[in-house]
Order: sequence, then C-alpha cells, then structure tokens
Amino acid sequence: PPDPVYLPADLELLGVPEYYRLQRADQDLPANTSLHARTETYLLLRHSSATQPLVQATYPPFSTRQVKWPPPDGSAAWAIRAVSLESAVSPAEPFARVLFHLQGPDWLPGQRDHPGERDHPGERDHPGEGDHPREQDHPRERDLPCVALHAHYRGRVARGTCRLQAPLGVCMVELEIPPRWFSPASPAPRSRRRAAESPGRPETPESAELHYGVVGPGECGRAGGRERSRGGEAPRYLGSLELRAAEPARRQEVRLDDKVLLRVPDATLRPGQRFTATLALRHNFTADQLTLRIKAKKGLQVVAARPGAPTAWTAQLERTRGPKHSTAVVTCRRSGDSRGGWRAADSAAFLHLDLAVENGTGGLAPVRPLTWQVEYPGQDPEAQKDKLVWEIQVSERDVRALVPLVQ
Repeated sequence: PPDPVYLPADLELLGVPEYYRLQRADQDLPANTSLHARTETYLLLRHSSATQPLVQATYPPFSTRQVKWPPPDGSAAWAIRAVSLESAVSPAEPFARVLFHLQGPDWLPGQRDHPGERDHPGERDHPGEGDHPREQDHPRERDLPCVALHAHYRGRVARGTCRLQAPLGVCMVELEIPPRWFSPASPAPRSRRRAAESPGRPETPESAELHYGVVGPGECGRAGGRERSRGGEAPRYLGSLELRAAEPARRQEVRLDDKVLLRVPDATLRPGQRFTATLALRHNFTADQLTLRIKAKKGLQVVAARPGAPTAWTAQLERTRGPKHSTAVVTCRRSGDSRGGWRAADSAAFLHLDLAVENGTGGLAPVRPLTWQVEYPGQDPEAQKDKLVWEIQVSERDVRALVPLVQ
C-alpha cells in the first residue's frame, strides 16, 4: 500500500521530567495518522499527579499547545503512604497514630526537578512568559492534600484528619479511640459458637478496622465528615487495630527488708508524667507503726501518700526541698479501732505513693535515683540501716517507631 500522507508536525511533551514515545516495531506511524489527526503514545516516568502535562505541536512557523488531561481528584491523585505506629490500643493508651507521607521525587517545588536555572533540560521548558510557569509543574504548599483516618468498630466510626506539611510532605493523625469501644460487649454468634466448640482456647481479641483517604480542604480538621474522598473514591483499607480491654502495667518488685516490698513501674517516664509506687507488707508484719523515708534527686518529688486500707491505717506526708534533693517522710499508724482486727495479708497494697517527674528539667541526667529506707518497731537493727536506691529512666522524647520516608 502507498505510504500514508500526514502532516509532519513535531510533537513534544512539556512539564514531564522523563517520558518515552512508544511505537510499534512493525510500523513507522500509527494506523490512524492523516492530514487531520495524529495519535501518539507516551510513557511518563516520575510523573507527579499534581502536574498538568502539555502537548506542544510545532509546524514552523505555527505552534500550539494543549493540556491533554487534568490530574485526577482525590487520593488517586497523590502517592500517599500510610504507616500505622500502633498495632494495639488500650484504655491506658487509647491513641491510634498513623503517619502519612507523600512519595515521589518531584511533588514539592525546588526538589530535584529544578536543579538549575531551567526547570527541565530542554529549550522549550521555561524559556519565557509564553511557556507554562514552573509552579504548574508542582503543587504549592497550600495545595498539599488533607488526609482523613477512619476507625470502624461494630458500626461505630471515629475520625481524625491532618494536612501534609512541607518540606517532607508528612503529617500524623493521632486518633483517640472512644472509651466505650473497650467495654466488654456480647460476642457475635459465630464467636460464641467457636468458644463453645473450643472451651480451652483463648478468645480472639476485638479489633477495629482502619481506613484512610484524601478529603476536601473544607473537611480538614472536622470531627465528622463524609466516608468518601473528594473524587468519590472509597477510603483505602490500612489494617486492623487490636482493642485490649485492659493491659497490665509492667512493674518491678524489690525488697526493702524481709517484711516490706516495694513495687515500682518498669517503664521510661517523661517530664510532667506522674507514676505510683506501692508498698506491700508480708503476712508476718505485726508492727503498729511504719516510717518510710524517701530522698529524691532534683526533678522528682513525692506528691501524695495514700494508705491501701484507709479504715485500718493513716498516712502522714512531710516534705522538704533542698537545692539538689528533696526529702519525704511518710509516717503510717494503725487506727485505734483496728488494733487486732487487721492483718498484713488483708491488704496486698499497704501504701500508695504518687510521684511526679517535674517539667523544665530537660538539662538533668536521664537517670534519676530515689533512695528508700523503711523503719518500724521490732525491725532487725541491721536491716534498719539498709537503703535501697531505685533509678528512674527519664526521656524527653517518646520514640514509638522509626519510619523511613521512601521516595
């Protein structure tokens, strides 16, 4: 057949860092090429969905250009990665944290796509006012999307949002799970049937489902909102979140002497955080009075002392502060009407001590010691001289996870 007659115009893509023109190996021109129409196929690499590629046709002295397709709306227009920082939540730690960040090397102005005076290598990229401005190649900071996180549990929905921020294109949603989600609920019929068939097997814990999607600018920061993104796209599934009804606190147990035990939290604390230490007595404790002396390094203080059995014991707290240390003396006495009627075995928690890590102590050492000494009538004289030093780990930062930002 004769060669097709066509207009030999030069076609070029603008606003795209890398692209390739695709052509069939057995044809020099597409089948539908004519004097009135021409079809070309291009493969776009490293294309940011927020840009608008331009097709420029040139047949000297004529030239024209056209935006071939607008960027799609909604989450499909952005390469967003979601990373869940928690696999489980509990009433003590009810926050589900999810980190969102943009992927791709050219979503922000000035990042890799404008290394020099000219945006992209080429003569017709940004030579003058007639060409499209370089802002058209990248979204502005105020145009960065807002992401919504949805948690679904038994027909209930909790929602949080955040807007991606420059220069890393990162934001984090800290979603508080409602307290009623942790309340024990009647299991579903299928769960009851499995429990009846396997009575010795532990039940599967309850879990919520996490979904996320891009929302409109007006919905960012709202507690409620639509379940679909701006473009009508359903939120994407992220994963499940285990709901733990109760999570026992990790504690250490140390002996002050052969009749008195001290239970302290086994965790790193933060400035401003309070914690509770508990004194417990063994069954052979028979004294009517107990004195506890605590010497705390600067940055720690004893806030309150509460007896575990208020009807049987009273607790009096006296505090003094020095330039480097603070001292607390707790005096516990039996109540007059409880003599002979209370035994140490009746109360595993004899005394509760509330302590606090003070704010504004970031320059102090991360390890802060507490010195404990107990005295009571009938105590072994050698044990009365013993002092226990317990070191508290204090950290300014609460590192939950390390997330690589993948381009």
